Amino acid sequence: MSVAERDQEGGTLALHEIYIVELREHALVLIWLGYQRMRQTDFSTAEEDDITGELARHMDEITQAEDGPPWAERYTVKDQIRSHTPDRLGKKRPIVDVEFERHKRGIRPRLRFEAKRLGRGVGVGDYLGSEGLGAFLDCYYSRTHNEAGMLAYIQDGAEQEWAEKLAAGLTSSRHRIVQDGGWEHLTITDAPPHTYRTVHTDKEDARLLMLHVLLSFSRRQ
Repeated sequence: MSVAERDQEGGTLALHEIYIVELREHALVLIWLGYQRMRQTDFSTAEEDDITGELARHMDEITQAEDGPPWAERYTVKDQIRSHTPDRLGKKRPIVDVEFERHKRGIRPRLRFEAKRLGRGVGVGDYLGSEGLGAFLDCYYSRTHNEAGMLAYIQDGAEQEWAEKLAAGLTSSRHRIVQDGGWEHLTITDAPPHTYRTVHTDKEDARLLMLHVLLSFSRRQ
């Protein structure tokens, strides 16, 4: 039985939960594969949307490539997606940076990521604030299940340096971290090496697992 078929305590997962775990792991692998296709230093001064657009383009190409992972055809990757919320219609709907959709019968799980640059005048406060992590904690974006993610585009400094800064910045009570849900490094085969997770409760008191993926676009690599 694969890791996607068991929870942390070793119990068997329901089919819906298997799809969610697979979505999480496959999304991280697609991020890493797409990132590796980019000339990272070309984006050391690029705007956030430009980086996101290129990363999403490469990931989408991988899902359709003949030589891509066999499971990749089960997914659609899009950027700049409108998030359906009951209190906002049409162009007033919030736009989420990247969405991974798992194809299946019935409701399709979707994993959404907000992207933020780090460096060049953008810091921890921007990443953790109302337009970053806070947007998920405030339920600004809709979601199909209690997971979401943050993409950090590092344009100055190293991944480990920023990981430590982000971990230190998450000590405030406004981030609603649950017991034992603090900054934790994740090791997943073929996924970005600087991937972390935190666990929170959102403003509606629902449990929310957040993935944090740090990708370097700094010229100092």
